[in-house]
Amino acid sequence: MLVVGENISVVSKVVGSALKERNAGPIIKMAKEQKEAGADYIDINIGPATKKGEELMQWIVKSIQGSVDAPLALDTKNISAIEAGLEVHKGTAMINSVTGDKDKLDILMPMAKKYNSKIVGIALTEKGVPPDVDSRVEIVMDIVGSALEHGVPIENLYLDPIVLPVAVLQEQVHNCLKALEVFKQLKDMMGLDDDPRTIVGLSNVSQSSPPELKSLLNRTYLLLLLSRGLDSAIVDPLDKDLMDAVKTFDILTNKILYAHSYLD
Repeated sequence: MLVVGENISVVSKVVGSALKERNAGPIIKMAKEQKEAGADYIDINIGPATKKGEELMQWIVKSIQGSVDAPLALDTKNISAIEAGLEVHKGTAMINSVTGDKDKLDILMPMAKKYNSKIVGIALTEKGVPPDVDSRVEIVMDIVGSALEHGVPIENLYLDPIVLPVAVLQEQVHNCLKALEVFKQLKDMMGLDDDPRTIVGLSNVSQSSPPELKSLLNRTYLLLLLSRGLDSAIVDPLDKDLMDAVKTFDILTNKILYAHSYLD
């Protein structure tokens, strides 16, 4: 499973202050910790970034990649800031994310093609969260169609079925699992040469739940998603129990060789 570390987010007081003061130290430390814990990508969520977003994104990309050898997922609603980050990024970046709205697709898909970046397509539109599985599938088929239209390699496309809080929308948590199963059939349904990858923002499932339950909910749901073919997840890689569960899943599904010390 491709692990995207979620911890560098403007909603964190530490990160918010570091961004405001252009203090790279705490951010670099968090990036290093996530990489050492097993993150393949580091998500950097700078929020709306309506003021000086381009400069901010370039600053954080250069700061992290100057000290940590890891690709980044660029996470902001400021589209020009995303392109600014792509301009200075080393290696293959990830755009997180694009909705199924045509105006967004027509901007971000060509950008993903131009910079050969991965891109997350989320089963969502400006109308809000789709009410059922069929609506999710309809949206992601539009996203796949846009990727094909703009020449984005299908293997660079990651589809997100939308994880919602079990404490608030329990039925939708189940619908996400069902949608993921259909997403894994899109190669045959649409006559594609390759499978689109799949991804989720895992910690959404435990929002509004008691703190003592969050890790248990996250890792249990992740195992259910993996059993349906999930390829990637945006997670807290510092949650050792969760990362151990992923390793154990890989052992039991014959993806890596078993060794007595596999959790070391």
